[in-house]
Amino acid sequence: MISRGKFSKIKGFSERAEALLNAIKEIAFWFEPKEEINILSDPDDDMFIELAVEADASYIVTGNTQHFIMQEFRGILILSPKEFYEEWVKSLLS
Repeated sequence: MISRGKFSKIKGFSERAEALLNAIKEIAFWFEPKEEINILSDPDDDMFIELAVEADASYIVTGNTQHFIMQEFRGILILSPKEFYEEWVKSLLS
């Protein structure tokens, strides 16, 4: 995703994004989906649903509103980055 052309316009984006991803890899938990789920119009995106289910995730955060048209799946909220940020801020204030 970070290599998409639209991000190349942002000076230093690729280097900063790569550094962030490397930092996340250092502390992340890794999961291997065991269940095959086929619910999205783009089958390549189903892996994100499978991974979220396997990880018992609370959220899927995506800007892909074309394929992730539902608001939740098995209790996993599917939010845009803006919606997730708003949820996060709200949780800090409560």
